[in-house]
Amino acid sequence: MMKQNSYIWFDGEYHRADSPVINIGNRAFRFGDGLFETIHCYGTDPCYLDLHYKRLTKGLQLLEIEKPYSLSLAKLGEVITKLLNKNRHFGSTRVRVSVFRNGEGLYTPESNDASIIVESQPLDFKFYAFNQQGLIVDVYSDIKKAVNALSMVKSCNALLYVKAGLYRKRNLLDECIILNEYGRVAESISSNVFVVKKREIFTPALTEGCIPGVMRQVVINVARSLGYKVFDNVALNTKIFSTCDELFLTNAISGIRWVLGLGGNRYFNTISKQLSAELNRVTFKELI
Repeated sequence: MMKQNSYIWFDGEYHRADSPVINIGNRAFRFGDGLFETIHCYGTDPCYLDLHYKRLTKGLQLLEIEKPYSLSLAKLGEVITKLLNKNRHFGSTRVRVSVFRNGEGLYTPESNDASIIVESQPLDFKFYAFNQQGLIVDVYSDIKKAVNALSMVKSCNALLYVKAGLYRKRNLLDECIILNEYGRVAESISSNVFVVKKREIFTPALTEGCIPGVMRQVVINVARSLGYKVFDNVALNTKIFSTCDELFLTNAISGIRWVLGLGGNRYFNTISKQLSAELNRVTFKELI
């Protein structure tokens, strides 16, 4: 929960974070008609902003939402830095950039112009903190993720992830693996999925319905720079969880989180720990 003295940035103006800035007709509220990015920042600098911006603008194009005039890469970076300074968030911070269509109308919008909200929330860890206690996860199979053009969008409509989150909470889990419509591994509630088998690294192809995670691409690059073979264009059957040596999750906020167990399977963390250390070194090279 945000402190009452914190601020958000909304279409060029600062507002108190607890201010009512959207109305009942907001299309993100009514139809989930929008998308968002969550970005790890440190010392008022957003990490991998160019990759986030590329994914955001690609999503806007797919949803046929007009890119706001203020949404250039340079302007977005400036807005984030000023907001972090205004909120005095100088450590590791989660920044969320939400863009939603403004047009009136029902399912069919009358226009495609958009608004932007940028908000920040300090994190309780520094840099990308590798979890010392491994996650306990399981497969959520009640609802499967469709594989289509919308699969790659970080949409404001997140009911699948909400349902998986309720399953996670009910079963006292740390995370859940989400399957695609073919019953294969897609992603987790908030992360991309990686497995390690015989020192080779595998992650589902983007054609399997997973979000094209910024950290997914960064970790692939880091792993290859360390000499690992990475297969990022594969389909993963759930049987892989019974035969792999390591299982870890990646997202832009936490970096790499290793999984200790799934069902009766238990996993090591040798490679995931090495990748996490290198990720921090590469990302925060002037600070570590």
